[in-house]
Order: sequence, then structure tokens, then C-alpha cells
Amino acid sequence: MVMIGGRVPTAAGGPIGLERTPPQATAASAVVRAVAVVALLNFDLFPRLVGRGLLITAVVLAVPLLLHDILSGQSRARMVVCAVLTTFGILALPPILEPPQTEYGQQKFFLLVTLTMFAALAVAVLRGRRDVEAFAAVFVVSGLVLAVAALVGDPENGRATGFGANPIWVARAIGGAIVALIWLSLKKRLSVWWTAGAAALLLLGLFATGSRGPLLAAVVALFVLVLAGLRLKIRRTRREWVGLGLMGALVVTVIALPSLLPPRVYAFVVDPSEELHGSARAAMRDVTLPMIAEHPGGVGVGNWSYYADMPMHNYPHNLWLELPAESGWWVAGAFALAVVVVAVGLWRSSRRDPAAGFALALVTFYAVAVSTSGDINGDRPLFAALALGVLVLAGATRATSRRPGVPSTRHPAVGGADASWRLVPLAGEAGARRQTGPSKVVG
Repeated sequence: MVMIGGRVPTAAGGPIGLERTPPQATAASAVVRAVAVVALLNFDLFPRLVGRGLLITAVVLAVPLLLHDILSGQSRARMVVCAVLTTFGILALPPILEPPQTEYGQQKFFLLVTLTMFAALAVAVLRGRRDVEAFAAVFVVSGLVLAVAALVGDPENGRATGFGANPIWVARAIGGAIVALIWLSLKKRLSVWWTAGAAALLLLGLFATGSRGPLLAAVVALFVLVLAGLRLKIRRTRREWVGLGLMGALVVTVIALPSLLPPRVYAFVVDPSEELHGSARAAMRDVTLPMIAEHPGGVGVGNWSYYADMPMHNYPHNLWLELPAESGWWVAGAFALAVVVVAVGLWRSSRRDPAAGFALALVTFYAVAVSTSGDINGDRPLFAALALGVLVLAGATRATSRRPGVPSTRHPAVGGADASWRLVPLAGEAGARRQTGPSKVVG
């Protein structure tokens, strides 16, 4: 093979030895796609008028983008759509076979196959690593807005609600933003000072909500994120080790000085027995476990309140109890298996793909957070995180693949299509010069 002028000979289908890849998104396109996904996840946390505007905007943006990606032959988008439709087909099968009899059950089924499913489908519009990074950045901005609203708004019963939403749901959005922020920092997309300032604001907003479940979920997810960063073979920096040390120091500080925490978090750290045995969620758990054992096929969507004899609550505020109680063991088992398969695949992929660590951390965060509040429709960020995991496992964020025997023309640590969007030069690249003039390579 002869390379003239530093260029590889091309054929009709493109450069010899290279697989055709879809065109890379511009920064504006990446932001538009990210806004559509984040708006579908967080629209109901904002004031009603603003939330409706965000929902309409997200639908207007996501529908044509999704149709374009599917019809243009984007195989990764098709894989995500197929996985989402299969998952929701399994979840929707029980209410299809036995239609809900209560108004809440009918509304629950309708939202499941419309808004919740569409929020997961919208993740398919993210086409590559740049789009995933834009999604993380927009998610951080949304979390910062909610954190400021939580700090300056009027609290209800000592708990900040932001713009009047459920404090636990606000805490989930802020906690997810913390995970996204730390991931962007580990990828050197943000400076240490910007990261420290934004993280402090997000933590204050999270504490203001008084929500303990999302706080615990955020801690677990950050440990997973840092451990996944340490597994990377293509890049090893000090930030992962520093992050792991800071997380350990934070845990030691909380254990040694729990009085620094907000009252609700302090009570949980000092004496968790009340939350485990004397709270309303403990009562729901004690009622639901026998219900699951007595009704292997489920009591029917929307019927938990009737069988639990708790008219004040429509659901057990725990997705891992709600699914087996209402839809049966096989539906809950299939969904749990899907979560485990995606998580294991992301853990293995995290050795090569930084985005896999981010997706794994989000799946971990929401898998823990859904055990504290909300029904299956309130837990739609978990389905979006799983869809993101499928997108990453499909190879959307990995380096561009090549045919065997063809050497790479890029830096081995860069690889992939996002080399031009790296903000920090790698070692040895700073003083490198581009080769000019004709050159000849005989092979």
C-alpha cells in the first residue's frame, strides 16, 4: 500500500480498511438531542406551565429525530428501540390480559405505554459519545436549576420541594446530576474548580430536600463510577484515585461527625431502626411481602391498595415490591434479570469505554433510588438509564472499528470519533507536528 501526502487511498465506499460510520453530530445537534431526553425526564419537576412547555418541546424534538434515525438505518437506534419495546411489552402484558378495574390502575397503564415508554425510547436519539456527554451536561444544568430552587423556595414540613414537586423526585434529579457532573470531571471536560463549585451547590440542594434514599443512592453510584474509571485501560489519571479517596474521607467524616448532617439524615445515620421498622414504608413492606407470597401471579395493576388495606396509598413506594405484587413473579423476575444483564455488560465494557461507567453509575443510582418513592411511572429515569446502557453496549460510544490487519491512523488512546472534541491533549501530543509533504510507505 502506498500513502501519498499523508492520506490513505480511498475507494468508492470510503477509505480502504475502514467501516462506514454515521456522520458525527455537531455540538448544536448534540445539545438539541440531549435537551429532548432531559426534558422528558424532568419536566414534571418544574412549574406546571414551564413543565408543559418542556414536555411539548421534547416531543416535538424527539419524534422527528427518532424517526429519522430509525428510517436512515441507524442500527444502534433500532437496537435501543427493540429493547425498549420488548421490555415494555413484558411490563404491559399483565394489564392487557387482565384490564385494570380501578381508575388509578387504568391511568397507570396508560402512562406506562405512553409517557414512560416514550421517555425510554427517546434515548435512542443519542448517537454517540458527544451526544452522551451533552446529555450529561444538560442533566447537570437541570440539576443546578432544581438545586437553586430547593435552596431558595419555601419548604414544606421542613423539606425543600423546589418548584412544588415531590422532594424525593427532586432529590433524584439532583443526585443524578451529581453523578453526571463527576463523570464529566473525570473525563476532564470540567476544571476542578468548576466541579467543586457545582458539586457543592448540588449537595446543598440535595440536603435541603431531606431525602435519604437518593442520598444513599448517590453515594453508591459515585463509588461505582470511580471504580469503573479505575478499570479503564486506555486512560489512567489521578482523578479517579483522588475521587475514591474523597469518597472514603466523606464516609469517615459522616460516621465520625453525624451532627453535621441535616436532621432527617442525621436520624437515619444515628438510629436507622426507625426507618427500617417504624416508618410508613416499613409498614408497606410488611404488608406487601405476604401479598407477593400469596399471589404469585400478582393482584393486578392498580390493586395493591385494596389488597394491602391502605386506602391512603396507591402503591408501596418501592418498585421492587410493586412489580411482583401487582404484575407477578415472572414479570418482576424478567425485569430484574434485564437490569442485571445490562449492569454486568456495562461493568465489562467499562474497561474500554468511559461512557459505560457513566451508564452503569446511572443504572445503579436509579436502581437504588426507586426503592424509596414513586410508582412505575414515577420511576421512568430508571428505564431511560437502562436504555442508555443498551445504547452503550451496542457500541455507540466506542472507538470506530476497523478491519483486521489494517493499522490505526489515530493515537491509540484517543480512538473513536470524538478525538476532535477532547479538551485536554494527551501526553506526547502537545509537541507533535503534523507531517507535511509527500511520504511513501511500502507494505
